[in-house]
This record gives sequence, C-alpha cells and structure tokens, in this order.
Amino acid sequence: MEPFIDPTRLLRTLAYALRHNPRQFGVALDEDGFADIDELVIGIRFSSYDWALLDRLILEAALLTSSPDRFECRDGRIRARYGHTIRLASPGDRLTPPEILFHGTPTAALPIITRDGLRPMNRAFVHLTASLDYAAQVATSKGGGVVLPIRAKEASDAGTEFFQANPHVWLVRELSHQFINPVDPATGVCENTGTPGAS
Repeated sequence: MEPFIDPTRLLRTLAYALRHNPRQFGVALDEDGFADIDELVIGIRFSSYDWALLDRLILEAALLTSSPDRFECRDGRIRARYGHTIRLASPGDRLTPPEILFHGTPTAALPIITRDGLRPMNRAFVHLTASLDYAAQVATSKGGGVVLPIRAKEASDAGTEFFQANPHVWLVRELSHQFINPVDPATGVCENTGTPGAS
C-alpha cells in the first residue's frame, strides 16, 4: 500500500524549496532555476521525518494535482515558474509582452509606485498579468487595492526585459513609473483610459 502524503502540503514544500530556500534541502538551482528532481526528492525526504517515505512517483503524482503553470519539468529537472525571492540569471524566455498588462496592488502603495515605479520588494521580480480578473483578485487579497494598467509593449520597446512565466504571468526586474497608467485611488479607475480597477 502506497504511503499517503498530502499533495497540497508537498506542493507548498516544493514551492518553498524552488522559490525561496533550495539550500535548506541540499539542492542547487541552475541559473534558470532548475533543480534535479531526484536530488530534490532526496533533499525533501531528509529535511523532515514526515517526508521519509517520499519518492519520485509520489512527487510526480502531486504535480498532476497542481496548476500546470506553477511548475515546469524538463529533462529530469524541475523549476518554479514564478514567485522567487532568490536571484536567478533568467526566470525563463525573454519575450515581447502584450500591449497592456496589469498589476494588483494595495491602494496605500500608489504614492510610492507613482514616484518610483514598480520594484520587486521581497521578491526577485515584479509580477504582472495579462488577466484583468486575476489582477483584481490579487488587489482584493491585499485588502481592497487597485489594478494598475501597464503599457508593457511600450516598456519593452524602450528596453525593459519581460519574461513570460506562464500563459498569463509576466515578470520584470523593475518597471519605470512612466509606463504605468495612473489610477484614481478613490474610484479605482484608470484616469486616462477609463479602465476599471479592482472593486
């Protein structure tokens, strides 16, 4: 009988290892954030008695329950597609973004963003999305924020590097305020386009 390991908890541990602290599990990420799957299984197994029965088949079964855009497996290696706090040489392929992307943020952050642009704060990259609904969910989760429309193609043409983490998440190392359409914090509406923010 196969040992039961909670896949949700395993996926959280996997994300922590690949995004934030691979050294805790005795694994090294390459410059693109990939780790050897077998080494990672061993590292997780030896990190806690709770994982003593973990094997590759159990990990792969847990991955099947995850959103397909959360992790990427290739040639016996695995990486998290986004959410890193550790520095990577590259989070993926540099690509030209759509004309407009979105960023959900707390209303209180607007004065700083208006002055300094978007910075990664405690992460390695700024996270943007092609999905207005997703950005609105992020803004709502931050206690009632707003959605900022980003003129992504214009920023890319000006030299900002964009990396596509999955079909809707895009990453930049930072973004100048000049490419962010201002939002009225009182209404949550983009001042010069009428684009709605988070409600």
